[in-house]
Amino acid sequence: MPKLPSWLVNTMEKVISNKIYAVEVVETKMLSSNLKCITFKGDFFDAKFIPGNEVLFRVNANEYRHYTLSAFDQEKDTCEVIFYLNQQGPGYNFAANIQKGDHLKLIADRARVKYNEASNQHFFFGDETSMGLYESLGKKAVDEDVEYFGVLELQEANFDSVDHINLLIDVVPSDLSAPAKNAITWMDNMHPLCWEMWQNATFYLTGRAKSVQEFKKYLKQRGVRFGQIITMPYWEIGKVGGGA
Repeated sequence: MPKLPSWLVNTMEKVISNKIYAVEVVETKMLSSNLKCITFKGDFFDAKFIPGNEVLFRVNANEYRHYTLSAFDQEKDTCEVIFYLNQQGPGYNFAANIQKGDHLKLIADRARVKYNEASNQHFFFGDETSMGLYESLGKKAVDEDVEYFGVLELQEANFDSVDHINLLIDVVPSDLSAPAKNAITWMDNMHPLCWEMWQNATFYLTGRAKSVQEFKKYLKQRGVRFGQIITMPYWEIGKVGGGA
């Protein structure tokens, strides 16, 4: 999101006060050296979270950042966010410094990427910034007892972090100079019957903008219809902001 004058930010928070929840950090866990899972507790009885729901945090006086809830439990009044610590920017400074016992303000937003209830097959593509969404929608697929799978392009230091989400997933090394290349090679190595079995799946593409663009182009070349593909680029090199 763009920077806003602090007076405008303060005014905006008064206007949307019904969407702001006071939360306490009840747990932090490092999934890798740059992936941090944080559990928040608050009074969420009227939040009406759904899989893929996004929230905002005010990361400094003038800026907000979007994040996707990786999990939520409205009986326990808790929710969880997986933060990618990219070593730069106000979002990184905010997330890196969050500690257990901290008290923060969480703004409930909508789900920009929604689970397709009409589909019985769900395929996910993304990167570190996609892990929260994948956990949220993947567990929805498990609950619905439908098929799901996916591939994430990750830095090798983050490969083991996927164990946290405890879902079917494969990983390939990310290559900043060749976005989505390794994931596309992985797809090409699939058995031909897989394409026949998954030809009507819903494909969720998130993460780096150029990777999303290349993977979408590949799916179209393989005959996947436009209406089957849901895209949401979160970031790109040289651009400020984004969400996860």
